[in-house]
Amino acid sequence: MPDKNHYHVLGVEANASQSEIKKAYQKLAKQWHPDVNKTQGAEERFKEIAAAYEVIGSEDKRREYDAHRRRSADGFGSRTSRDRHRESEFGSQGRGFGNSGGSFDWINDLQHEDIFDMFFNERVGGMGGFGSTAAEAEMRGPAQSTLEVTLEQAYRGETVRIMLGGKTIGLRLPERSRNGNTIRMTGNGSNGLASGEELRIVLNILEHPVYTLEEENLVAALRIAPWQSALGGKARIMLPDGAAVNLNIPRAIAAGRRLRIPRRGLRRADGTYGDLFAEIEIIVPEPTSAEEELYRRLANLSGFQPQLGKRKS
Repeated sequence: MPDKNHYHVLGVEANASQSEIKKAYQKLAKQWHPDVNKTQGAEERFKEIAAAYEVIGSEDKRREYDAHRRRSADGFGSRTSRDRHRESEFGSQGRGFGNSGGSFDWINDLQHEDIFDMFFNERVGGMGGFGSTAAEAEMRGPAQSTLEVTLEQAYRGETVRIMLGGKTIGLRLPERSRNGNTIRMTGNGSNGLASGEELRIVLNILEHPVYTLEEENLVAALRIAPWQSALGGKARIMLPDGAAVNLNIPRAIAAGRRLRIPRRGLRRADGTYGDLFAEIEIIVPEPTSAEEELYRRLANLSGFQPQLGKRKS
């Protein structure tokens, strides 16, 4: 019998479908990939997972592997030299399986479309595996995938690490990229794409705890106290790249009003920038004894009375 049961390594039954095997592999590979898992032994575990999938992730190799397992079970104790040769090919590291010969490269020999699916959320148009020939790429047209990034990454124009064609590469985001911005990559033979092959990566900016996106504009709530609403003041606004700007709050400002900081949003398609809007919310902190006394004095001095009116849209 082979040293390793590839089905057990991936945690699937021997009669599992190819789809189930692929799903199990992607889950385990994401968990144990050495780029994201720094625990001791993660790399060896990932190699084991990759080697198992190299065999049973391919229908042809799986068929041959299953036939070998049946022969080993039926003829245990009376192995021929051919059996021993085949058994060495099903070793724990998956070396030399099938007609490839040589050793199995746990990064570069993984099936390209499976690595790509692990780190990107969508692959459209049935493009098949990346890293194919330039002629094939030209026939089927450019591939497209979606990449999720944080607002901070998009705003700063950071370099993000992606897996493409079995390679880890750095993808530089254009500074202050907008949601839905498309980055085009052309293969050069060393960046995970075949020479001349084109890939379009569409950015999807994840939900942010402070800012909401309205096209290329950034919108956030600016919470102020009643006396700040009445008297005005200043607020320090933190931008997604860590910089800060001062914002003047005018006197007698009402809740719901937006204060604009121009050109601090994301880059539009025409090269201009959106704005940042701070929408006023008035909150009433629990008053201290001294503050409550001031409120009572204000109530005695003010002639304002509660009144109904039409809601502002």
